[in-house]
Amino acid sequence: MRTLKIMLLASATSVAAFAAQAADAIYQAPEAPMATESYSAPAGNWSGAYVGGGLTYDFGKFTGSDNGRDAKDLGGTLYGGYNMQNGSIVYGAEADISYAGEDGSAGTAPGVAGTLKGTQGVNGSVRGRVGYDLNPFMVYGTAGLAVANHELEGGGTNDEKLAAGYTVGAGVETFVTDNITARVEYRYSDYQKRDFNLGGSTISRGFDDHSVKVGMGVKF
Repeated sequence: MRTLKIMLLASATSVAAFAAQAADAIYQAPEAPMATESYSAPAGNWSGAYVGGGLTYDFGKFTGSDNGRDAKDLGGTLYGGYNMQNGSIVYGAEADISYAGEDGSAGTAPGVAGTLKGTQGVNGSVRGRVGYDLNPFMVYGTAGLAVANHELEGGGTNDEKLAAGYTVGAGVETFVTDNITARVEYRYSDYQKRDFNLGGSTISRGFDDHSVKVGMGVKF
């Protein structure tokens, strides 16, 4: 009997010790994970004046041409403007002046020998611009007034006219540093028909143009 009591007591002691260890394992609270620091890029600040310059590739067409958009060339552009920002919305005004010297066919005309040649010279625009800040990128749309110098040549004579029209487009701009930006922009411009005087003949021609512009600017 005494041996049985000793065995029961030993068993009870072992069970109690095992239960205590199990309880500690169950109720031991896990350590809280270490806090990690999160980083977010500072919000872009597009507000203020800016100027810039870049390269353009233009491909246009004079009315009367049977050669498609054969008036194309590389050129350069200068631009400047002012932005205001309200939350993620950026809005402002911009002006630019460009030159590519696009030469192309302008068809034929009664009273003028041979094929006419048209040239777009210096051109510029004044536009509104509205964008959405994606930090550090901004996507934007733009539209406004376009003006260009057009020249028509044929039969040994030439004439120049200033033509007005409209321009619309869209682009993407990004911060390279705190005050240096880079952009890619596409614009379509359509100019009014003007009457050119070639050797006593009046010839009406218009011009429309697609342009891809790549530039870098400085924000003040």
